[in-house]
Amino acid sequence: MNRLCPTEKTLSEYTSNVISPENRKLVERHLASCAECRKLVIDTYDLLNRFDRWKMLRNIKNFILHNKWGIASAVFLLLSFIHPRYFLQFLVASLITGTKWIIDSKQTKMLIMIHEALKTTDKEKIESIVTQSGRKR
Repeated sequence: MNRLCPTEKTLSEYTSNVISPENRKLVERHLASCAECRKLVIDTYDLLNRFDRWKMLRNIKNFILHNKWGIASAVFLLLSFIHPRYFLQFLVASLITGTKWIIDSKQTKMLIMIHEALKTTDKEKIESIVTQSGRKR
């Protein structure tokens, strides 16, 4: 950046859409002629779009919802060591929720379906199961 370039604060305001309309026009006019500032703004936009906080929170929420039984199992297992007086109770709860997690998982259901299809040796059924699993990924 040279001394005629906008400050980083001004460019930050520009990328955050909190800049005044008259300053926005000045920055855009400058960006049209300054490749260095233009690259900085483009890199900033890319970084902001890559780090989408709401998307990350949705991913965490989905992970928790899809693995709630596994998380509960881990918590019960941890509690069995934290509270030794209730070791067996928490251990049994951990085993029950862990089993529920395994039974509810999509992979387990898929394996059961494949096993049933293999028992009947129905090749069309096996192919339909495999193609369905490929589409859901």
